[in-house]
Amino acid sequence: MPQTWYTSDTHFCHNNILKHENRPYATVEEMNESLIEIWNKTVSNNDTIYHLGDFVFGGSTKWESILSRLKGNIHLVVGNHDDKKMIKKFTDKFASVEDMITKKIDKQHLFLFHYPIEIGLTPNAYSIHGHIHGRESNYVNQINVGVDSPFTKGAVGFGNLIPEELLLSELKIRKELVMELRSNKGENM
Repeated sequence: MPQTWYTSDTHFCHNNILKHENRPYATVEEMNESLIEIWNKTVSNNDTIYHLGDFVFGGSTKWESILSRLKGNIHLVVGNHDDKKMIKKFTDKFASVEDMITKKIDKQHLFLFHYPIEIGLTPNAYSIHGHIHGRESNYVNQINVGVDSPFTKGAVGFGNLIPEELLLSELKIRKELVMELRSNKGENM
């Protein structure tokens, strides 16, 4: 049965990300190979992946070399480091290319965007994002699914994709926290 996965900020072919995020690789080629291997061990050809931006750095050859090797149907949410000219050349390789995707799952509204969105203490709305790499999200209803994020590292390990069922499980926990925060805020008014 096909599954759905979430990730962000792979930064394939980006040399500087190795030092900026202290990734555990000596070279960008080693990083690319490791992230591709992790991806393809996890994802099947019929799976859906939501990649929330900062996908590949470089020209057509680099994009082709990465895209041709990844399994699954990739929905790309454009990040600040994604080259729009390259995306245009490879649009047919993606299931979709969007600036933001909204999804509703089990009454939960998910805003899939490269950047974290401040939603407020809303128990059924969540910002699923990347962009901030190894930093925690600022709010309880924001989840950073980037490969370097504390959430990813703690839940599935660096570089791994987040399965939708794990994300939904985390949303249930966070909904309780949102409700508690709302309740406490009401007591202080």
